[in-house]
Amino acid sequence: MYKINIRRIKNTDKFIKMVENCRGCVFLQLPNEMFCDLKQNKEALQMIRMINPNEFWLDLFLTDAQDSYTFMAYMVGAGA
Repeated sequence: MYKINIRRIKNTDKFIKMVENCRGCVFLQLPNEMFCDLKQNKEALQMIRMINPNEFWLDLFLTDAQDSYTFMAYMVGAGA
C-alpha cells in the first residue's frame, strides 16, 4: 500500500470525486488505528465534507500505484 498524508482539502467536492474515481481502495486510518475504505463507506466520505479542512490531518493508504499520481497532482495543486 502507498501512504499519503493529506493536510489540506481546498475543494472537498473535487477530493471526494477523486476518491470515488480511484482504481483501487482508498483506506483512511482512524484514530484507533483501524482502517476505513472511503470508497465503500459513503458515510465516512461525507463526514469529510463537514470537517474544517484546516484542522485535520488525514492518513490515507492506496492499494493501486496509479492512484498515487492522482493524489500527488491534487496535493501539488492544493485541490484547486
